[in-house]
Amino acid sequence: MKIRKHGLAEAVCNAGGRAGGVHPYCELLCILEGEAELEWSGVAYPANGTALFVILPNTPHQLVQRSDTLRYWYAEFHAEEHDPLPAVDVVYQWNGQQGGIDWDGDPYKALRAAFQAVCMLMTAESSLPWDLFAEALASDLRKLLMLLTGAISTRTKPAPSYSSSETVVSETMRFLESMFPQPLTLRTIADNTHYNPSYLVRLFRKQTGKTPFGYLNELRLNAASEYLLHSRMSVQQISQACGFQSIHYFSRTFKQRFGAAPSEWRRDRRG
Repeated sequence: MKIRKHGLAEAVCNAGGRAGGVHPYCELLCILEGEAELEWSGVAYPANGTALFVILPNTPHQLVQRSDTLRYWYAEFHAEEHDPLPAVDVVYQWNGQQGGIDWDGDPYKALRAAFQAVCMLMTAESSLPWDLFAEALASDLRKLLMLLTGAISTRTKPAPSYSSSETVVSETMRFLESMFPQPLTLRTIADNTHYNPSYLVRLFRKQTGKTPFGYLNELRLNAASEYLLHSRMSVQQISQACGFQSIHYFSRTFKQRFGAAPSEWRRDRRG
């Protein structure tokens, strides 16, 4: 595990404030105090008092403050092969549970103690050599990931029942959300579900009102808008990072969606 960026933050008198973006790293986001929502891949996940979110690489996310005071820590990291990163379906399940966890009950007490230890370590960062701090932080994050996976596996609450078509569409959406920067074809998307491409398109449109590529295009444009707002990347670099094979197609579809070309849209909002 390689630590990319981390921080311990307290936002006061900032209800409605936002923080986040898109980056090619895993991230742990721990709410310590206050109310907030994590807007992640088009879904809002509420947090009240305590929450621990896992954010997958290349997925657009925004933390929206809902109370006057909000305390949280975050850590972005590059996960290596031996790191205990939960499976994608486990991450979605876990993030969806954050509004209703009893952190005083089993098996969550150990998990809470682990993320409080990360908070204490970040508080003491200035008194430690960087190499020692980074090694200790990586160790604590690995422990959190292992405990998180264990907490999910021991949870006894039954999963909601979905029809087979809903499951297929949900799996397809998750696949697109995690793979949107990659060059994808309808065959590639269909192969992931083991369904005929034309049948998958009909099923997806019936459930969502759009095609798989329509949804994929939304993901890419949303990610591009975050890059434009929060990075210094060129329009060409953003186009490539979001999976567009042509900067001309990117510029045209971005203007159709947001009403201005990417460079103009960035200039108007960043001043």
